[in-house]
Amino acid sequence: MTELKKGTISMTASYIWWGIMPFYWSLLSTLSGAEITAYRVAFSFITIFIILLATKNLGVYSVVKDRKNLMMILFGSTMLAINWTVFMVAVSKGNLTEASMGYYIIPIVSIFLGVIFLKEKLNIWQIIALIIVSCGVVYYIISIGRVPFVSLVLAITFGLYGLYKKTMKMTSIQSFAVETSVLFPLSLIVLVVIQVNGGIAFTRQGIGTDILIILAGAVTMIPLLLFSEGAKRIPLVRVGFLQYIAPTLMLLSGLVLGGTFNVDQLITFIFIWTGLAVYTFSNLGIRRLQNDR
Repeated sequence: MTELKKGTISMTASYIWWGIMPFYWSLLSTLSGAEITAYRVAFSFITIFIILLATKNLGVYSVVKDRKNLMMILFGSTMLAINWTVFMVAVSKGNLTEASMGYYIIPIVSIFLGVIFLKEKLNIWQIIALIIVSCGVVYYIISIGRVPFVSLVLAITFGLYGLYKKTMKMTSIQSFAVETSVLFPLSLIVLVVIQVNGGIAFTRQGIGTDILIILAGAVTMIPLLLFSEGAKRIPLVRVGFLQYIAPTLMLLSGLVLGGTFNVDQLITFIFIWTGLAVYTFSNLGIRRLQNDR
């Protein structure tokens, strides 16, 4: 199996996982978005630390000794923390539609970042696909009659996080370990503030809720590790197009959880998946030409 195929499979799996995660977070709907984010960070750190301790692999943290690496890790961790917090707040307020639209915009951001910073090239069919998808996103913004703040924040922060993952030379385990270690103290501060102002949910809402909170670390960790493996192996342009899997599944998850799907969203959906079809068939055509040679 080629590295490109491995990367594509890992990236696809990560987006499928993210797409169905709203079902998991809906089980913690009584908690605020900030509290859930703090638990995600805290138990992600604890989970990965236990794994590294058991495998005697704590040396992965040595990467932070380099000042340039530390600054990049701080940047990536900050983008991730903002993205998680905004998403969880949106979900807790029942704003999953705008959140999912943010993930529809992420691929456009990723593709532009790949072209501008990594000098990746688009062929004519990929350009056409990007234009079609962009028309769908613009139509959605016009249809709701305002700038979708949640969508834009999610798109920009995760797009920049993807660029950071592409440029940092670390293993998936290493990057996840250092990112969560940077965010861990902040998560504890958030939980202390919540405890002082009414009390945290952990140990207070039953064993079922406690288990869900503890497992939030593993639920968060697995797709991020898959994403890291994929980001190292495939062009950011391909990452951009694969990213449409997650918001589509999020939108479907939202419908199952009681959300609505109007005509404007349907039109946006048609634009986006038409663009994806053009991109997919262009790739198949290129592969056939390469095989013929």
